[in-house]
Amino acid sequence: MIKNIPDLLEKITFEIKSFTDVAVIGLSGGIDSTLVACICQKALGKDNVYGVHMPYGDTDRQKFNARSQKLANTLGIKNVLVPISTISNSLDSHVSTALQMLENPNFKYPTYKISTLNSGNNRSRTRMCILYSLGHDLSSKLNKRVRVIGTGNLSEDFIGYDTKFGDSAADLFPIGQLFKSEVYQIADFFRDSGLITEDLIDRNPSAGLWENQSDEAELGYSYNEMEPAIKMLLGFSPRPAVENTPRLQEVLDFVAKRHNANRHKHEAPPTLDLRNFCE
Repeated sequence: MIKNIPDLLEKITFEIKSFTDVAVIGLSGGIDSTLVACICQKALGKDNVYGVHMPYGDTDRQKFNARSQKLANTLGIKNVLVPISTISNSLDSHVSTALQMLENPNFKYPTYKISTLNSGNNRSRTRMCILYSLGHDLSSKLNKRVRVIGTGNLSEDFIGYDTKFGDSAADLFPIGQLFKSEVYQIADFFRDSGLITEDLIDRNPSAGLWENQSDEAELGYSYNEMEPAIKMLLGFSPRPAVENTPRLQEVLDFVAKRHNANRHKHEAPPTLDLRNFCE
């Protein structure tokens, strides 16, 4: 739990100002991108924040991005809608064809279809390509430091609930050390101060990578349930006796397994030490 929200926000806004002049943010309508947009608006001013809505289909447009567009209008930041279905579907098709060709180079009719998870990850990577491409030319046009600001939080990052080189990629993660509960704590602070309204705070987290997806349904546990386990594994709090907390042990095992399997998403790619073989 955050002890002093104004002091925390002062620290975050100072770091953002030191790091960049202009922020490019993918706006999904979810709580994390909503909060990051609010913080960047406070740090850099509304004219230096670019929100990018990137819907895949009707659900995104009518639900998630309807919320994100209202947020952008409420904050007064610059924003643009960039549909991704054509790009993402083309990528899915090319990968499906390539996989089928690897099995049968002489096939005539494509029948293979990549998995739902793989397709969802392609959507995430498509969005990140768009953000960095926009950022590149904005930097040249504005002659300012333009950076892609990530929206990941500690609860999601610790268990690797993100896409490698998709939403796990960014130049700065201003809320990357905050638990999901703390993200909501700051969002409620901004609501109470009048910056945003309650309807802009999504309290049912979803990555939105496919129809009717929700974080809790996919993971099997809520972020509130996983948070104590993450704190224990990070050494923030002691572990109780296992025999007294069978449910907690179950969550601990799940969180630890996911963390170990997915930690590569948040580590720099290793470089082999080969200089001993060279002059």
